[in-house]
Amino acid sequence: MKDHPSIRVRNLQRILLSKYIPAETINSVFNTQELMESFNKSIYLEIYKSLGGQTGHTEVKFKVPFLEFGRFCVLLDESIHFNRYRAKTLRSIYYEHLSSFPLSKYRTYCRKHEVECLKAGTSIPFWTNKEAEDHFGPSQQAGDLGLSGSSGWKLIALKDFATDLIARQRKIRLLRISVWDDLMVNKKLSKINELLMSPGPRESEIVLKFVERKVVGLYADDF
Repeated sequence: MKDHPSIRVRNLQRILLSKYIPAETINSVFNTQELMESFNKSIYLEIYKSLGGQTGHTEVKFKVPFLEFGRFCVLLDESIHFNRYRAKTLRSIYYEHLSSFPLSKYRTYCRKHEVECLKAGTSIPFWTNKEAEDHFGPSQQAGDLGLSGSSGWKLIALKDFATDLIARQRKIRLLRISVWDDLMVNKKLSKINELLMSPGPRESEIVLKFVERKVVGLYADDF
């Protein structure tokens, strides 16, 4: 949705570059036609329809803002990615078999942090845009989540879900990190959302160790 990475993404990339060698071999342009031609078709269509997707408009093309390091990729999920529509995609049976995905945490974040999503996501193109309305129809007035709610948020949630499906289908080891994850800093819990705004050496070290632990977990899944 954004043309340029946020300051948090840039800082996370800088931290990871201190440990990992960057790579640019993965095609980050995704097309849900891949899902329509695979065993994931029914899983994708079920979520598409549950979000209110329009018949005949199931295909979506988008670019994933990966931070790629050798054999794995990182995505930082910021506040716009946590709301009732993403929560709906997280009910898919797909996630029950993906042990490296922080399913319980992400479901909790969607319930607890929709207010922050509203603060960040009521402007165009987040709340609504032509592509989103082609798939999900017109949005309600900005900030009104009743009735049809936000077509833009639905499209973001759909793309997040499709990213998870396609990444596994392509055997990409994808590590999702949430801005709402808690890390211990000086005996106090701090959210990555805060730590990545202006991380010093101590904060950078803590974030890096957090990522290192999660990278190990990526290899628990049977690809």
